[in-house]
Order: sequence, then structure tokens, then C-alpha cells
Amino acid sequence: MEINTSMKVSGVNGFTSSGRTSSAAKAVPDTASFPGTAGVQAALGILPDSRPDAVSRAQSLINDPNYPSAGMVHQLANHLTRNLSSQNS
Repeated sequence: MEINTSMKVSGVNGFTSSGRTSSAAKAVPDTASFPGTAGVQAALGILPDSRPDAVSRAQSLINDPNYPSAGMVHQLANHLTRNLSSQNS
């Protein structure tokens, strides 16, 4: 299928469109400034890259040979089976 974008089409009251104007193709420079977000940016700058409590919990779960439990694996398998079979229908 080919789309001709340079077609002249008569519109309302006989107006004929000459296609897209060059102003529509011009890129808008990304120079937006949001001075109100300076406080948010400063707060984000002082946050640590990770949360020590979350890291220690993840490490303990990794070292636990019973994680994930058989029940969790079964629930996950059922969830995946339902979603995959609904996508194939």
C-alpha cells in the first residue's frame, strides 16, 4: 500500500490544501525550563542510590534455600498459565 502525501484535496468552501507546511516539519528545540522543580531536583540529588534495608532483605532472600516457597512457585505458574492461555485464545 502506498500513501501519497502530496495530494491536493478540496475542503470546505473549495479551499485546496497544498500539503504540509514547512513549519510543521520544524523541530522545536528542547530548551524548556522548569524553575519550580529545583527543590525536587535537589532532594533527588541527596537520595542514596539504593535503600540499605531493601538490599539486606534481598540478600537474605537470595541466601534462603526455601525462597521462593513451593506455594509461591505454584501461584506464579498458575498466573502465567492463565495469562498465556488467554493471549493465545
